[in-house]
This record gives sequence, C-alpha cells and structure tokens, in this order.
Amino acid sequence: MSFYASIAGYITYRSNEHLEAVLDYLKEGDWMNDSEQWLVYGDSSYTRGQPAVNHHSNSLLIPFGHYRNLARVTTELFAGATDGCVVSASTDGCFDAWRETPLESASGVSPGAGGAVSSVECIDLSDYARLRGLGTITPSEPGYIEWQQSVVGAFHDEYDPDLPEYLTRSVS
Repeated sequence: MSFYASIAGYITYRSNEHLEAVLDYLKEGDWMNDSEQWLVYGDSSYTRGQPAVNHHSNSLLIPFGHYRNLARVTTELFAGATDGCVVSASTDGCFDAWRETPLESASGVSPGAGGAVSSVECIDLSDYARLRGLGTITPSEPGYIEWQQSVVGAFHDEYDPDLPEYLTRSVS
C-alpha cells in the first residue's frame, strides 16, 4: 500500500561516500534516476526537473512535491548528515506533518547504516490550523479537502527550510 506526502528539504553529508550510499538507496527505491533527478511516482519518464545533487557540498535537495512512500523512509537518508531539514505533510489517511533534522551523532554513522540519526518533530495539522487561525472543518463538511490543502500549504510555507547559500548557487 502506498503512502503519499508532500515533502521538501535538503541534507548535507559528511562525505561523498555517505551521499553516494543515499543516492544508491533512492535509485533502488525508484525515487531517483541515474541522472540524479527525482522521479514522479517512480515513473522514469517523468522527472521533477534538474538534478538535485550538489557533489561539491555532498548535498541532496528534495524539491517540494508529492512523493509516494518517501515519507516512510526519510530517516534512512540521515546517516552521515551534518546539516539539513526535511519537512513532510500528508492527508493520506492522516492529517499530520513532520519536521526532521539530523542528530549531532548522525555524522558519525557509517554510510548505509541505521541507528539514531535524526530527530522528528510530529505536528498534528488540525492543531496547527486551529492555532494559526485557519479554522477547523470536519471531514463531513463541504470544502474539507480544499481546507486540508490550504493548511498543508500554510504549513510548508512556514516550515520548509531556507536553503543554505552553498546549495542555491549551483546544483551539479
């Protein structure tokens, strides 16, 4: 069963070896192609645009978009991370969001290894909407889906990370 979420963020790694391990993982999972472009729903004929890797800074950029099953495994992307933030939100059987950042110890984790590598802040989007004055709507009320989409958009506007200068200069 698939799980869809809107995701945006970036991760910078301690070494190229860590970055390459993550790229291999993403390619095996059909999230990225050999040209280091994000795939849309695992379909190699649809990509999200330019390559999303900066080899000079060992960084991975996750452009805002809807991804299938990636939110389930974002923690796997943090082994060897020295900086970064990944923001996810979903209305797929839930109404929740997550903000994930690397633990200080993540940079010492071997490429491809598991363990404690990230901190995840979980956010109930109904509470978020209420606290931000966006109202509350129940699933049975008209306009519920549109309201959810506007709350997710507001959440991403507030929480999506600003990219560091080294990542905005050139991605290649």
